[in-house]
This record gives sequence, C-alpha cells and structure tokens, in this order.
Amino acid sequence: MPLHAPIRPLRRLRGSVVAAACATLLGTAGSLPAAHAADRHPLVGSRPAYATRTADTGPVPAGSHVSARLYLNSRDPQGLAALLRDISDPRSPHYRHYLTPAEYQRHFGPTDRQIRTLTAWLGGSGFTVTGRTSHYLGIEGPARAVRQAFGTSLHGYRTGRGTSDAPAGDLSVPASLGATVLGVSGLSTPAAAHPLSTPAPALDVPADDAVCSGHFGEKPATGLPKAYGRTATYAPCPYTPAQLRHAYGTGAKGATGRGSTIAVVDAYGSPDMLADADRYARATGDHAFRPGQYRRHVTPGDWHIDDACASPRTWAGEQALDIDLAHGLAPDANVLYVGANSCLDNDLMDAESYIIDGRRADVISNSWAEIIHSSPGHLTPTLIAAWNLLFEQAAAEGIGVYFAAGDCGDSSPEAAQTGVNYDPKTTRAQADFPSGSPWVTSVGGTTLALDRHGDYAWETSMGDGLSVLTDKGKAWGPVPGVFAFGGGGGASDFPQPWYQRGSVPGGTARRPTWRSKATGHCPSSSDSRTPGPTTWSDSAARPRPRPPSPPCRPTRNKPPDTGSASPTRSCTPLPGPAPTSSTTSPTGPRTPARNLSPWYATRAPPSTRPRAHSAICSTPSATTSDSRPAAATTTPPVSAPPTPATCAGSSTPRAR
Repeated sequence: MPLHAPIRPLRRLRGSVVAAACATLLGTAGSLPAAHAADRHPLVGSRPAYATRTADTGPVPAGSHVSARLYLNSRDPQGLAALLRDISDPRSPHYRHYLTPAEYQRHFGPTDRQIRTLTAWLGGSGFTVTGRTSHYLGIEGPARAVRQAFGTSLHGYRTGRGTSDAPAGDLSVPASLGATVLGVSGLSTPAAAHPLSTPAPALDVPADDAVCSGHFGEKPATGLPKAYGRTATYAPCPYTPAQLRHAYGTGAKGATGRGSTIAVVDAYGSPDMLADADRYARATGDHAFRPGQYRRHVTPGDWHIDDACASPRTWAGEQALDIDLAHGLAPDANVLYVGANSCLDNDLMDAESYIIDGRRADVISNSWAEIIHSSPGHLTPTLIAAWNLLFEQAAAEGIGVYFAAGDCGDSSPEAAQTGVNYDPKTTRAQADFPSGSPWVTSVGGTTLALDRHGDYAWETSMGDGLSVLTDKGKAWGPVPGVFAFGGGGGASDFPQPWYQRGSVPGGTARRPTWRSKATGHCPSSSDSRTPGPTTWSDSAARPRPRPPSPPCRPTRNKPPDTGSASPTRSCTPLPGPAPTSSTTSPTGPRTPARNLSPWYATRAPPSTRPRAHSAICSTPSATTSDSRPAAATTTPPVSAPPTPATCAGSSTPRAR
C-alpha cells in the first residue's frame, strides 16, 4: 500500500518531535480557530517538517483530487499491552497462548459501529470511502474536504525535490473520534524504503582470477603491500549454507525448519525466483525446493513503479538473497514470498498485513529500511504508529518479525559521506526503521572465522574501512581506510522496551555491547582488538555491502591480530517472540489459572496453538564473492526477559 516515503531494500514518536509539532500547531496558517480546539483531537506531527512558512507557495486548489488513508487505532490499547506482557512472561499461565487473527480482531479490531460512525463523518465532510481493511479506510475527495474533515488546508511547499503538498497545520478530528483514528497518511509526500543491498562495484580482475582463502588467515597477500605494518590475508572463499549450518551446529540438532513457514517481504517480485533458488541450492550442495515448499503472492498488475522506488530488477537481487539463505539455513521450512506493489509504506504495510491477518507464516524476514530523520522528512508519526500497531498484532499472534539492521552504521551525515548504500538525506545519527521499532527483532551480520576443519573459530561485529592501492601499487591509502560499511544501529527514537528491563542495562539498551565468556570481551568495529581494517585490492575478493552487527558468540579463541583482505559474515539463528526449550512444548495444552480477570484467561488454549519459535537468517546485502551474507539477532521483540535463540524448527535453544 502506498505510504508516503520510499523504502530501501535490504513508529510512535515522542519527545522533541512531539514538542516541535505542538509548537507549530499554535498560530499556523490554514488551521481551525482556537475556539474550536477544545472540540478537536489533534493528530500531532501530521504536518511534515518541510511545510514551513518560508517555503509556502499557497493553498492547493479547492477542487484538486486528494486520496489518503485513515488509519484505525486499537479498540483497547491498554488491554493489548497487558495481553502482550502476559503471553510473553514465562511466569504467566498464559505464556505463549497466542491469539488467532479472528480472536485479535474480535477483541482489538475496530467495531462495525466505529466504522459506520467514521464513514458518516467522512461523507459529511466531502470524502468518499473507497476501501476498508481492519487497519485503515481508503478515502478520496476534493482538497476542500481536508479542511472540513481535518481542520486545516493543503498548501504547496518548496523542497529540494520540487514542490510538495502538505497540511498547513497538524490535522485534527472531532474529539469523539480521537480514540478511533490513529492518523492520516497520503496528504504529504510519501515515504519510501530501499533494499538493503546494492550492486557490486565493477572490478578489472575477472571473477575466475579472484583469490580467496580456504579458511580465515590461510593465504597471505604476499604480492601486495603491507597494511597496518603487516601482511594482510585474503578473505575466505564464499561460505555455503552447509558450512554455516555446521559452524553453528544446527544440522546436528536437526534444526531444519520442518513444520515452519518463513515469509519474506520485499517490493515487487522476480518471476525467476524459484528457478534461481533451486540453481543456487544445487550449486552449493543442497536440495532444491520440493513441490509446494516455495509459494509466492505477487500482483504485477498492481505494481506502482516510479522514481521513488528502486527498479523491480534491483529489488529482485534482494529477494534472491533472502530466499536463497532462508532455504539454505532452514532447508525443510516452507517459504512464502510476498511482494509489495511498491517500496512505499502503504504497499509494504499491505504486504505485511497479508501475512499477519491470515497468520500465513511463523516468522517474517524483511531486508529493507527507511529513516525517520531526513530532509525532507516523510516518515510521519502516523506511519510509525501504524507500523507499530501492526507489529503488536503479529506479536499477539505469535509471529516473529525480523528486520535487517542495515550496513550503514549509525546512518549519520558523516557516515553517509563515504558509506555505500546510504540515504544522503539523513540529518542525524539514527537507527533505521522499522528495524528500530521495539516490536521487531533487529538483525545484523558478523565477521565469522572458520578454522581449517570448518569449525567455528571466532566471530566479531562487522565494520569495513576502505583503502586503495596508491603510489603505483606500492602502498595503501588512505590509512586508516575510509568508512564503507558498518553494522546498523544508532540513537533510538524509542524508550527502552519493558522486555529489556532487568536483562539489558539501560546504558546499553540503545547501543548494545556483547561479551564473550572466554575472552570477556566482544570486539566491535571500532575496537583496537578487532582484526585490522579491511584492505581491498584488484586481486582480493570482491567488496560488497555488509550487514549489521550481531551478538558475539562465546569462543575460546581471540580474533588473531591480523588484517584481512575482506572480512566475511555469518548467520546466527533468529528467535521468535517466544523461543522454546526441549522441556517446553509451544503447542501443548495448558490450563488457564482460575479467577483471573483478563478475558483470555477463560479461553481454552488449543493444542494447535501456532508455533512461533523458528529461526531463519535474513540477508540484507547484495551477492558477494567473499561470502553469502547472513544475519544475527539482537533482541527479541516480545519475550520478557529475552530468552535463548532457537534455530529453525529446533526444540533446543542455543545460548546467545
């Protein structure tokens, strides 16, 4: 569904954003008189930052056609919050008693009476309701209806990309409708996401002549200048899914994903995906998809292709990475690909809703992102709130939602100066969205080293500095190298979620620190104990964007003090909202405690309650010659406290 900001392949704002929005609400041209304020419920933050008086070009003609979405709030936000805590608390008798989609709608979705009231009000204001889901009403009408319904008029505003329409003040609705209306999108320039992968830079050396190591540190780059006072080593050859499964021990535990369904969401959809995935599986020694194991939901006739989004061809590369690795790391899991009709938030939200409203998967893997703070800014508080409410529904149904954290470091303007695949419109350090939402698990990649036997040697967070050959190939420069890729993360726009309290220190809730039992320390990309900065050369493995930083797996071996021509990445299993153990069945019947007030305390927990603990690997970066990227989890979206990760279909948790 077309939300209004593009999204890169690969949600409730507070504080300063709200304060700024409240300040601009006072005395804003085109808004209702103050006398009416008491009768209205303001939709704070609905006026975008680019809608300033100095950029105002005047009102939009009253008869201009307008289309938008009016997002619907939960019928019982407090009850939903209580439910999510209860089903995520191992001490609760309702632990993992997830709802079916029908149960969720019956208790938390809008009522028919609410919809009738909204429809009548919109019709009286000049709008026509053109579509309805459990999440929003699609509306159309003349521009004059905006003022009649929402208390402010539409104006044009000069931006760096031409003139864009926007409300002249924050929107508002009648106070009696304030609890029903979450917000409105579509009246300003849409936000868009982008895939978290980019095409590889062209190299002069043929792929067949590229040099790689059989294991980390095996082949010194003796024909190249020293880097940081020592001879670097060539990157390991591309890791196959079988190598990754062996490194993390999932194969020996029978963690193959059998009985689980992995959904992958990107924009558009390649018609060759199944054939490509089967070819990759056979080439890496695995079995192709069995009949019916791979399904897709794509509607090419409804695609919206414009300048806001990367081309379907570009998104096809991200789709291939995601499908290849989901099947490679959980070879017996079913895979469902759902292609959004564009990279805009509305279309991506429709794709996620298709899965969640029908509970069509146990986990959802996403490798796309957008940023909240940009110039011009398009990701409004309404969209953030709508996304978070959808993710809360997924949590209530026991669906784990995973987003790639990206490979843009903190997405700051400084990082964007030299980083690859960055949004140049960023205005501050920040975490990507939806990856930064407290209702999803943010997933990143690592540098994994295997030993000569193919076993796990050590692992660290990922960050690449780029140096090139200078002085006629006799030296590297600049040294240190310029920042190119780094694990995604940054300042959070959300307070520390309740499920982290008591488990994650408040000081690290916004900037995770991972430690190893063996070394007492997990190196970061900026740490002096991390392997030397990346040095790339024409004869080294081909560079590619890197996924984000994951937790450090405890290891007996400290990373060697040596450089590498190009670090590789690996995959750590992702937990669902409620990982299981070998002694706890996620589907077994439980007897609700007596005399409990919540309505769900009287439900008979069916023995077929959906499982939601399967683990997969999201793959947020482009195909590489040094490795196939994989993912690792940071924090679970719902569990309180965070529990050990469980690998695809396994009943035995793995400690993080």
